[in-house]
Amino acid sequence: MKFLQQDTFLTKFLARLIDIVIVSALWLLCSIPVITIGASTTAMYDVTLHMVFDDTSGIVHTFFTSFRKNFGRATAGFLFFIASGLFLAADLWSAVNWDTPFRMVLIFMILTASWFWMAAFTHAFAGLAWFEGKPFAVIRMTFLMAMRNGVYTMFIIILNALPIVFLVKNFTSGSFGQFLITYLLVGSGTVAYLSSLHLARLFAPEKMEEFMKDKEE
Repeated sequence: MKFLQQDTFLTKFLARLIDIVIVSALWLLCSIPVITIGASTTAMYDVTLHMVFDDTSGIVHTFFTSFRKNFGRATAGFLFFIASGLFLAADLWSAVNWDTPFRMVLIFMILTASWFWMAAFTHAFAGLAWFEGKPFAVIRMTFLMAMRNGVYTMFIIILNALPIVFLVKNFTSGSFGQFLITYLLVGSGTVAYLSSLHLARLFAPEKMEEFMKDKEE
């Protein structure tokens, strides 16, 4: 039957969905120790960036190879973002509860700094997966790339933030458990893949252009 042929939209969609579920499950499994979240996120982006170029051979192998290779760099980056994120959160809480005429100015400044933090965070681990080099040099480079792509950067920030906001909003809902499991097993990989569709163009524009030409032929 036609819908079972390998080149149909349905089969391609289902194959990609299975790949996303696999990489999401691997990310969840390797994130359980918490300290490994940075390495598992980097490995997930390594897989999804290759998926953009239709390279889905050996997803498990690619994931664990990247996990081992980038463990030190990704963990250093993860600890940096946790520390700086907690610092910004503490500052925001203090500003909100500080009775001063300049409170709104402080809140605005902290929220602005938080936006830059989000821009760096949402690009960093994909950058560590794609580029070689010292972790903070790569984070700085990908942050500057993000600043040159304002509209797309905003899209990636919103894409990453929406599921978290939805989960927080429904924390007391009776369906929270179902929402959380869906995000962990499908949503995390979906967000990474959708982000990678742009990040692949940002990190490797020449390779992406060549890939698109080959697809058109």
